[in-house]
Amino acid sequence: RSGDRCSVNRCEMIKFQISAIGKLKRSPTFELIDEYKNRIHNQIKINEFDFKRSQNISEDSIKQGEAKLLLSDIPKNSCLISMDETGDLLTSHEFAKFIEQKTNEGYSAFVFFIGGADGLHSSIKKQSNRVISLGKITLPHMLARLILVEQIYRIEKIMDNHPYDK
Repeated sequence: RSGDRCSVNRCEMIKFQISAIGKLKRSPTFELIDEYKNRIHNQIKINEFDFKRSQNISEDSIKQGEAKLLLSDIPKNSCLISMDETGDLLTSHEFAKFIEQKTNEGYSAFVFFIGGADGLHSSIKKQSNRVISLGKITLPHMLARLILVEQIYRIEKIMDNHPYDK
């Protein structure tokens, strides 16, 4: 294909990574995440990090420690995306257009950051190519990951002109 859509080969070379604080336990939400991961044609990796919280540590120190963990495994040529309630609200088509644009600019990997209970440290948001919100409501981390994985699947379908998104 030509035009503003990715060719199938180029779209399938995209790598997606979700780096998040906290580990998910087996649950119906976990099973849904796995189901969407299996539907995605591109490589998708989910890194989960545990940060040991101490009672005598400030919120900023917690966020700094979490930031170090989140930034510890970034593939080369990555577009960094912070998932934060203060970010841009995008439709699925706008999200797909952003991924497509960045792919056309030469990015081959997209890393999404999901912070801990206190959110992301400002240093991660500053380093990110974009800060995106999943909505104005507060979501449990398990649901935020599920929604993000489903949106990655939806982005693939939009970029491939597949009717899933209709």
